[in-house]
Amino acid sequence: MLLVGVCMSSSLIWAILDLQQSVEVEQTSQPETHRVIYAFVLSLIICLVVGLICICKWGRGVDMEQMYRKEAIAVVGLGWLLCGVLGALPYVLSGVLEPHYNNWFGSCCAAVFESISGFTTTGASIFPQPEILPRAILFWRSLTHWLGGMGIVVLFVAVLGQTGSGAKCLVSSELPGPLDEPLRPRIRQTAVLLWKIYLGISLAEVICLKLQGMDIFASLCHTFGTMATGGFSTLNGSIGQYGKVYIEITIIVFMLMAGTNFNLHAAFLQKRWRAVIGNREFQIYLLLLALAVGMLTTDLLLNRPQEYPLGKALRVSGFQAVSLMTTTGYGTDDFNAWPSFSRWLLVMLMFIGGSAGSTGGGIKVIRIILFIKVVLLEVEHMFRPNVVRPLKVKGQVLDDDVRRNVSSYVGLVLLIFFVSTILLMVLHNEAHVETTRHLDLETALSAVAATLNNIGPGLNMVGPTQNYAFFTAPAKLLLSLLMIIGRLEVMVILCLFVPGFWRRQ
Repeated sequence: MLLVGVCMSSSLIWAILDLQQSVEVEQTSQPETHRVIYAFVLSLIICLVVGLICICKWGRGVDMEQMYRKEAIAVVGLGWLLCGVLGALPYVLSGVLEPHYNNWFGSCCAAVFESISGFTTTGASIFPQPEILPRAILFWRSLTHWLGGMGIVVLFVAVLGQTGSGAKCLVSSELPGPLDEPLRPRIRQTAVLLWKIYLGISLAEVICLKLQGMDIFASLCHTFGTMATGGFSTLNGSIGQYGKVYIEITIIVFMLMAGTNFNLHAAFLQKRWRAVIGNREFQIYLLLLALAVGMLTTDLLLNRPQEYPLGKALRVSGFQAVSLMTTTGYGTDDFNAWPSFSRWLLVMLMFIGGSAGSTGGGIKVIRIILFIKVVLLEVEHMFRPNVVRPLKVKGQVLDDDVRRNVSSYVGLVLLIFFVSTILLMVLHNEAHVETTRHLDLETALSAVAATLNNIGPGLNMVGPTQNYAFFTAPAKLLLSLLMIIGRLEVMVILCLFVPGFWRRQ
């Protein structure tokens, strides 16, 4: 809570700059600008006061060595839910939602949706025209991406220097995917190293985008969205509105880096080239992207030859394949108008996601590899029941726990996907929305897939040129929960709903 409040102060800089600019241009300040400043000041105060109250009441004498797996799961799960609520305060208090919602409950649900979408790096928005929003609001929604990308808890451990088994449990509960390397005994060093790499790559992207014509504000916002694989843009047309191939190539490169295991970035800096080149997940990650780009380009050339000549087809296919598989969600073309094969191929890429230990969402490439191996072993076991083959990756035998965890995780994701699709169609009560806003199956399926895998844009009514504002308030809350489930890898959030988890014994 304290960290969220402190981070809000950076948005005040842009609010103050907007205030000075309005005074210089019109010789008077706009009341809307004053309200934005008050909104962030009040939000900051609320976060700090509530955080300090919690520290005074429950935080004295806490020993991180006495925090174990169960307590860490509770802290991470409840902490992310609470951060989503606190992060919604600027949207509610600034009044930016008032033109779109005429009731308090709907406005608050929309604000929570936008906040959680930011922290979980989903990028699904309820704002139809982000260009008209104050820069302080735009910066805050992009900053939530950046904070949530590497992890609020990892930042907590890095900044406040938490150590011990409790800190290790906290970090391992938040980091996405099964890591190919165990966390170091000195957990704070791991957290600091991850954030140094994250910060360094982010700074490099800001410089590159600035040199290519973006102003510093847009460079920061799009860097936050790229490195966190989030997707919030300052423009309704996203990256495609710039129309510059060099900007698109730059974004592609950094999306690829963000979707790569950050352990490989550390190995690269340490000049362990073989560890990078020989990493099986990294190889499959690049291979899948290359195959996807080839298939998308071919499909566009066959079915839309006049609209998409070879150069354009390759350009938009490359960007969208990387954007969707890394779960970033930026767009350069309306893929909702693409042929059916291409559209649903992109949905499949949403489920695959990036690498373990990256900022990308989805099931993760390593889990897909292991799941396929498990299926093949089970098929062989059917006709050779006496043959026992262990699960291996690059010659290394994996424990049976890994086999069980991978199978249960993939099964849970698919179960949540189908059940949530049905719930979404129930909660989006058609009696309370316009006829044109009635859900179709394609919209429902892709909306659940896009939020559960932390993508953002889906198909049809939630396509890359659309938004999520039309959903009813209960439907927004369901989608918000799916975003957190996807970001924390299902199990951490599901534990909170099991009664036995809260028992002392």
